[in-house]
Amino acid sequence: MVSETVAAVQIPASGGSMGILAGHAPLLAELGVGECVVKLPNGAEETYAVAGGTVEVSREQVTVLADTAERASDIDLTGAEEALAAARQLLTGLEASPDSANVNRDDLNETIRREQSRIRIAGGSRN
Repeated sequence: MVSETVAAVQIPASGGSMGILAGHAPLLAELGVGECVVKLPNGAEETYAVAGGTVEVSREQVTVLADTAERASDIDLTGAEEALAAARQLLTGLEASPDSANVNRDDLNETIRREQSRIRIAGGSRN
């Protein structure tokens, strides 16, 4: 991601979006699924799709240890749309046959949330 001085960071924590400015109180939080916006001192912004992991804030540093992180411009929109469709299809099949032991409903729902987020962040349609 970014390893430099920034003006602010907006991150998706598990309980909701969190804004962090210089001098923020120290904290450790679970990272959610969504958009991480890094505001640079020159006013530019860098946007990432992140999912899972932790964020640690000290008075002078923000460390985001994401399970997955992609710069918005690097997201493969077609791949994300295909992954979303596949996860939805698996979930539909699971609902039709709830005895499918090989498929985890929670994992599928997490995949759906992650792919929807990636598509939104990449500028695709809101599925």
